[in-house]
Amino acid sequence: MTAVTFTGTDSCGNSPKNAFVAAFEEALCTGDAGHLRRVLAPDVELEVVRPGGDPDTTTGAEAVLASLLALRPAGLASGHLEAAVTHGKAAAAWGTWDRGDGTVWWSHTLWFRTLKATEFDRIRIFGS
Repeated sequence: MTAVTFTGTDSCGNSPKNAFVAAFEEALCTGDAGHLRRVLAPDVELEVVRPGGDPDTTTGAEAVLASLLALRPAGLASGHLEAAVTHGKAAAAWGTWDRGDGTVWWSHTLWFRTLKATEFDRIRIFGS
């Protein structure tokens, strides 16, 4: 199995919160379940918003972890983070995943449990 590569995190180090979000996105892209598990609050909520329907909602760290990993496209070869920005307890990140046969554009909105930014307690993913 070929390792998934991830780029773009070098421009997010100007803020510890931005770097925390960038590390989350890299872990999601590469399928690093251990890292993802460490940054999900026990009662984290995931909303997946698709065009034309109500959001699919999942609650609880293990269920959210499984859902996040299942959202990664089959054949994922690489990912790129265009930006990770934060303000208070809110964050947003967006970029691309390359499957080799096409590009998947993604946009994630995240909320930290506290201002210290050690866990996410809510995540919203658009378009998967």
